Amino acid sequence: MPITLPALIEKVDVGVATMDLLRAGRAGRAVCAAAFVLSAGALSACGGGSGSGSSAGTARTSEPSVAASSSAPAAHAKPLTEGRLKAAVITAADVPGLRADPSEDGSGAETQRITATSGGPACTEFLNAMSAYAGTYGSSAAVARGFTAQGPKGPVSILVSLVSHTSAAGAQRVIGDTRKSAKGCAHLTYDNGGSTRMNLAPLSLPVMGDDSTVTRAGVIIGKRGFCMVTGLVRVGTVSLNIMVSGDRYYSGELQTIAKASVSKLEKADPQVGSTAS
Repeated sequence: MPITLPALIEKVDVGVATMDLLRAGRAGRAVCAAAFVLSAGALSACGGGSGSGSSAGTARTSEPSVAASSSAPAAHAKPLTEGRLKAAVITAADVPGLRADPSEDGSGAETQRITATSGGPACTEFLNAMSAYAGTYGSSAAVARGFTAQGPKGPVSILVSLVSHTSAAGAQRVIGDTRKSAKGCAHLTYDNGGSTRMNLAPLSLPVMGDDSTVTRAGVIIGKRGFCMVTGLVRVGTVSLNIMVSGDRYYSGELQTIAKASVSKLEKADPQVGSTAS
């Protein structure tokens, strides 16, 4: 399904790089020119977006246990190398409406732990689960690809990351910890050469791959604010991270990109094939 973005109600400023938000580059960068105050009302200030879920909650109603997931054949597959991840990540040709943004491309598993300066332990857990911190999740390789989609008044920024784990259980922990910590961290701040604030709310959306969770975030870096929807999806021993950023929450677009990403990953490397497909 082509990505068709509704009219953007704010001018989009792409001057804040995706790589600046989370150290491994796993975040969105399209920033509203008019900064909004990050408070309890900041999430609603972003608007619903196209196909966005309106209710906050978990991303699925019945969650598989790690033990059950690890019994699947894909759980025993060898971790994917960086080269194989590069072959499995989507390109702009895989989703109509996407344009490549090579300035956001990257590789390498995250080895530096991030600590939230406000919000407590759940917020620190959220940041490190989102970046698939290698020390906790057995991440062995990662690649990231940046894209933009053109709306009537400006671009929306998209980042797709594939992370290979040493086991399906490690990849499942990324999903489980992100889901759990997002519920326990409504507001957070962290410092990455400058203060970043985030306002979080889980979204109820259909399960993708073997398991998935989706979170929306109102984000401020310095004095610039934007809206981000991030989806974490497990496909065998791989965790897939998709972030879509702009003037509102584009969860419908996130689901379109996730579907294409899961399909290409399974076709490019059947050993990680989703047990849900």
